[in-house]
Amino acid sequence: IEIILKIFPKAKFINTFRNIEDNIFAIFQQSLTKLSWTHTIENILKYIDNYLKIIRYFIKKYPNKILSLELEELTNKLSKYLSPQVYQSIFSGKQNVQIEAYRKKLTVFFSDIKGFTEITDRLEPEVLSSLLNSYLNEMSKIALKYGGTIDKFIGDAILIFFGDPESKGDEEDAKACVLMAIEMRERMKFLRKLWEDQGISNPLDIRIGINTGFCNVGNFGSEDRLDYTIIGGEVNLASRLESSAEIGQILISHETNALIKKDIICEKKEEINVKGITHKIQTYQVIGTSKSLPIKNIILNEEYDGFNLEVNLNISDKHQVVASLEKVLKQLKNKG
Repeated sequence: IEIILKIFPKAKFINTFRNIEDNIFAIFQQSLTKLSWTHTIENILKYIDNYLKIIRYFIKKYPNKILSLELEELTNKLSKYLSPQVYQSIFSGKQNVQIEAYRKKLTVFFSDIKGFTEITDRLEPEVLSSLLNSYLNEMSKIALKYGGTIDKFIGDAILIFFGDPESKGDEEDAKACVLMAIEMRERMKFLRKLWEDQGISNPLDIRIGINTGFCNVGNFGSEDRLDYTIIGGEVNLASRLESSAEIGQILISHETNALIKKDIICEKKEEINVKGITHKIQTYQVIGTSKSLPIKNIILNEEYDGFNLEVNLNISDKHQVVASLEKVLKQLKNKG
């Protein structure tokens, strides 16, 4: 009935439906002391028969419209379990639903809520579910805004990647990913206030890791059950960066920094050891975009062969910086 009403919302027979429903309801409301059970059931069956006749008529006369709307409702429900890009590529025929994978350069994002595990035992299941769903909902909106492919939610952890099935190029994909991360970090301020109003006193915040590199992306699984996802060492590195990040920190790799440094200000951090990688990994902390930072918040960062300069004017003693630069300039002039 709901499908028929959607196809013909203004048709005259709609009133017939409504009258039949009202009459059935009215029969139940009547005092059973005045009507016998037999009489009541006979009346209900009569109205139900008329109800079914109308349904059969429209199923027979408009089968394609009804089937089309049924399929639309079904696909809308299924789309909730897939990232929009994946859903669209499957239903448009661009992507085959079979076991296959390929290598592609992606920017991979990992995040989780620091301290979330500690509060799970102290919160009621309903409160915990509400908190987690509100968080994932807000983060998903931001991810879709920047074109990220949401791979999966693992409890409070989120895996998102940029570059497949749609890509705007390596630099734009990496930039979109980092801008997404910055907005997510800002959005947490609103969520913390919301959670505090709900009685959650623990200050919850996220930590984020981002890496760019070649990954295996595609459909993995069995013939009966597939999962569109990414695997590889670069994915693992993004996860390690996330676990190495401090609270509220966006930690990225050298490869990602090289792609975004023209537009986003980052601060060079320490090298870290990563399990499975023999050499140390250089990390960078995302500070923000040049447009979003006030003029006083300036980080000078220049690096090329034989030269490396990094000055954070928010932290560094300006007089000491000037003295150091003058000393270096004097040495260079003497050697020149």
